[in-house]
Amino acid sequence: MAWMLPRIIGIANALDRLFSAQTIDAAEALRMGLVNRVFPHETFLEKAQESAQELASTVSPRSLRIIKRQVYEAMSQPLAEAFDISVREMMACFRTEDFKEGVAHFVKKRPAAFTGK
Repeated sequence: MAWMLPRIIGIANALDRLFSAQTIDAAEALRMGLVNRVFPHETFLEKAQESAQELASTVSPRSLRIIKRQVYEAMSQPLAEAFDISVREMMACFRTEDFKEGVAHFVKKRPAAFTGK
């Protein structure tokens, strides 16, 4: 927790949480950035599935994979290295089937059919 928590919620919030060991509610977790969204218990599963469905239908799986990897790796990279990697990945993206599909679905105003390639 000492490594991960400050990276997620900042040093001040992390120290406060770790020193006090107090539990927090959903509103506090949202305020400090520990979670991105909060839903009522009754609709939580439905809202989580809607979010997942939105990502699955509007974003290339390849893009999600690359973005996730870059964000986590960039935490331990110098800015210049992270920037160079992002430029290489973007240039590689332009040659993918999913890039072409993303442009086509946007222009034709139709649902995307990403393949992850």
